[in-house]
Amino acid sequence: MANIDLDEIKAHLNIDHDYDDSLLEGYKSAALEVAQRHIGKTFADDETDKTIPFYDSIKIGCLMYIAYLYANREAVTDTANLAPAPMAISALWEVYREPCAY
Repeated sequence: MANIDLDEIKAHLNIDHDYDDSLLEGYKSAALEVAQRHIGKTFADDETDKTIPFYDSIKIGCLMYIAYLYANREAVTDTANLAPAPMAISALWEVYREPCAY
């Protein structure tokens, strides 16, 4: 099952305090949801037509997305400082998407 430990998130962000733990847990939930919606499958131990294992590359993409949300956590921000989500995130997740037939 998909899981990212809070300690992993804090290590990725180089955070050594617990002031933002609940915020980071919320970002973790959001990142997992966004990843599943982007890929089009839910995370599970076995791969089926509707599920996918939580591969390390998906986890790294989630950690990067959490870092992006944490760095851009203000509701209103100066557009000069607003950075788009890194393309590497979708690049890590894109390989697991099913091709669309039109």
